[in-house]
Formats: sequence, C-alpha cells, structure tokens
Amino acid sequence: MIKRISMWKLADPACAEEMKGKLLSMKNTVDSLQEIEVGINESQHESAYDIVFIGTFSDENAFQRFENDEYHKEIGSFVSSVRLDRKVVEFEC
Repeated sequence: MIKRISMWKLADPACAEEMKGKLLSMKNTVDSLQEIEVGINESQHESAYDIVFIGTFSDENAFQRFENDEYHKEIGSFVSSVRLDRKVVEFEC
C-alpha cells in the first residue's frame, strides 16, 4: 500500500473550500485512488499550511495510474493555479 500526503499553502486561503471539493471529487472519478482524505487547516501556527490531501493506493501500479490519470491532471492544473507552495511525502505502508 502507498500513501501520498500533499500540503499546500494557498495564495488566497479563501480558495480552500473550493479546492477541497475538487480534490474530493477524485474519490468517485479516479479508480486507482483507494481512499482519500482532505482537510483544511485550523491551526494559527506560523508554519501551518492551508490544506492537506491524503491518498491511499493499493500498490505502485495504482499510484502510477493515478499520476497519469487525466482527471487528476485537470485537478492538478487548478491546484497549481491557486497555490504558493507544496510539500509532498509518499511512503509504503
């Protein structure tokens, strides 16, 4: 099993709800995505990011299908247009 955790700092934190909806829309659209969690930051900590994505994939093959999925790329284009920074961790569990 593979997990990806992505965190974004947004140019306008008010975009977080829209982004959350777009990310969650992959749940029923991208079949290689086994589980998805999306959360909007509630912390006032200065190092906090605005939104987090946690995706679970059955194996490396499923993860690669996710990476190449056209709908995922469409969502990624939107995310790139509203983010200032991104941090990613991918790990096997």
